[in-house]
Amino acid sequence: MNIQRWKGLIWLGSAAVGAFLAFYVSDFLRKKEGLAKEIPDQELTAVLDGVKRPPEQKTDVIDYTAIKHVFHEADWTGKERAKPVAQTDGEKPPPVVKKPVSELLKVLAIKVDLGKPERSVAYVKYVDTKLSASVQAGASEAILRPEQRLASPYQDIRVEAITGDGVVFAFDEAERPNETVEPPAYTSAVRGDLGIVMVGPEGAIMPLLQRQIEDSPAAPWRPEELTQLHKNEWQVGTGTLEALDRDYSRILSRDIQYSTYKNPRTGATEGIKINYIAPNSIPAQAGLSEGEVLKSINGHKVTSVNDAIAFVKASANTTDTWTAVFEKQGREVTRTYHSPPR
Repeated sequence: MNIQRWKGLIWLGSAAVGAFLAFYVSDFLRKKEGLAKEIPDQELTAVLDGVKRPPEQKTDVIDYTAIKHVFHEADWTGKERAKPVAQTDGEKPPPVVKKPVSELLKVLAIKVDLGKPERSVAYVKYVDTKLSASVQAGASEAILRPEQRLASPYQDIRVEAITGDGVVFAFDEAERPNETVEPPAYTSAVRGDLGIVMVGPEGAIMPLLQRQIEDSPAAPWRPEELTQLHKNEWQVGTGTLEALDRDYSRILSRDIQYSTYKNPRTGATEGIKINYIAPNSIPAQAGLSEGEVLKSINGHKVTSVNDAIAFVKASANTTDTWTAVFEKQGREVTRTYHSPPR
C-alpha cells in the first residue's frame, strides 16, 4: 500500500470522526431543554417502587454488636467488666491488698537455736497453691531458715528470725511491718497443763515425750555429696565442698561457660549469664541451667565472677546458708544452698 492510499484512509477516518462529533453536539443541543427539566417526585417514586427487591440471602456473618459485647465488654463469665476508676491528677492509686503470711502458710513446729540463731529451723505447710507448687513433688511440708525467701510470687517475703514466739517474716516494703506466725499450741497427751517447755529454778525442763521434738546428741548430718532437700534447696556435701575448694578454677573453665549480662535497655551490668553447663557436673547438680542470669547472693548484687567468688570467700566463715537469685526469661528463681555443719 502506497503513501497516497494511507493519506486517503486517514482523511476519510478524520472526516467520519468529525461528522460523529458534529452529530453528537447537535443532538445534545436539541435535547438540552428536555434534559434540563426536573423529573417530578411522583415519577421517581413510581420507578423506585417498581424495582423488585432481590430475596434476602442468608449469611454466616455475626453482628459486630454481639462480638463487641462478648469479647470486649464482658468477662469470661459473660458479665460486664468492671469499669476502671478514673484517677484525678495528683491522686495516688489505691494500695494493692497484700495477703498476710498467715494465709499463705501454717507453722507446724519450730526449733530455736539460741547459740547460733542462723541454725534455727521452722517446719511449715504451705496453704497457698502457688507456694505448694514450689515444694518438691510428693512432699507436703517445707523447711524455712533465717534469711530464706519464699518462692515466687512471694519472693519479697523473707524469714527475719525464728524465735520462741514463732517465725518472724519481714518484707521488702519498708512501710509494711514485720509479721510473726506462731506455731499451734502444744498440748501434752499425758498432762493437760504441760506446754512445750517448763521452767524450774535451774532453768528450762524439757519434757520427755515421744511427740516432743528434742535436741538429739547425734552428730549433725554431713552428707558426702551434694543432696537436694526440696525444690530449689540443696545441702552441700563435704566431698563436694572439698572439690569446689580444690578445683574451682578448673570447674569454672571446664564445666560452665558464662558472660557478663547487661540490661539491653539501660546498658547496666546486672549479673552473670550462664551460656553452657556440662551434664552431670557440680553446677548441673546444683540446679543451674543455660540461659539463667545470676543476679545476687545473699542480697549482694553480682556483677562479675570474681566479685561473686570474693564475696563468698569473705563470708564463708560466718555464713552457712547461701541464697542465690537467678532470672530467666523475665522470671526470678531463688535457690538455697546449705554449707556442711561445722
